[in-house]
Amino acid sequence: MIENNFGQLGATQKEALAKVEPIIDGILKAQDDIDYDAFCSFFEGGLRTQITQQDFENNAKNIQQTMGKLKEKQFLTTLNRQGLVALIYKCRFDGSDDDFTITFTINDKSEPLKASGIWIS
Repeated sequence: MIENNFGQLGATQKEALAKVEPIIDGILKAQDDIDYDAFCSFFEGGLRTQITQQDFENNAKNIQQTMGKLKEKQFLTTLNRQGLVALIYKCRFDGSDDDFTITFTINDKSEPLKASGIWIS
């Protein structure tokens, strides 16, 4: 059986999710609100050089047009990703009948705790 690995986020799923879900919820709300500054505030500094405000706004608008806004999310599992902890969620949006997965990579060694990436598929 493959175990979930939460790294330094916590010894248990409950402990780890209590630490990271405020970050994840903030990222998802900022995306729904199309708020670039709030979105970037949850990520390590390099994000602003990788995603411009215009790219972020175009992407967020595209998500809202095709999928809608986040309706619900459910934690599925973790992955080890290049020294980071990846948390995978099953999500539903209010504009689509499809299920989606969202993967967040978290630098569990950063202080304060920050995300390093997000992928929706």
